Amino acid sequence: MKYRILLLALLIASCGDNHIVQRAAEDYFPLRADYSWRYASENDTVIVEVEPIDTILQVECFPVSYNGAVQYLTKSDNAVSKYVRKIYDYAGDDYTVIEDFVVRIELPLINGNSYEYNLTDSIYVAGQWIKAEYRITAAVVDFAYDSDYGDTYEINLLTVESMLTPDTSIVDTSEYTEYYAPGVGMIRFVDGTSEYYLIEHNIP
Repeated sequence: MKYRILLLALLIASCGDNHIVQRAAEDYFPLRADYSWRYASENDTVIVEVEPIDTILQVECFPVSYNGAVQYLTKSDNAVSKYVRKIYDYAGDDYTVIEDFVVRIELPLINGNSYEYNLTDSIYVAGQWIKAEYRITAAVVDFAYDSDYGDTYEINLLTVESMLTPDTSIVDTSEYTEYYAPGVGMIRFVDGTSEYYLIEHNIP
């Protein structure tokens, strides 16, 4: 009897591990040129379109347009990263304070995983130090089965962007909740003011 219980426990554990491995192999972030998604809230629509691959800082990345506002994303086995550049304007000239790719979402998705990444640097302009920081804090807060999309993950993301000079301090904070499904990508998101649902997507 003890051997049967042990065998059953091992079988359950094995199936659970296989399910986790299977989910890890799924593509929750399909990035290909000409892929597109359309989202709608009660009174707004967001169209997300992937443009042909580009190269920034010798890194191949995809320009992804959100209603015309472009973000540059790159994906590896370990992460989806975002290109960040913070500029300080002085007397009509632009000075780059920070410029690099920062991890936005760690891969594979694991329920309960949390992480934080930041970029920070400073430059000397016109006799004063200018400091900038970009920080992202995120957590995979839920995993659930959706009858339409299958195994979905919920991710909370908080970004803080700051520019500090001897005279001023500018800090912008943004918070998002995003939901991802295998083979489809983001199926829903909340941006602090509205909740958007996927209503159409083009993934050939």
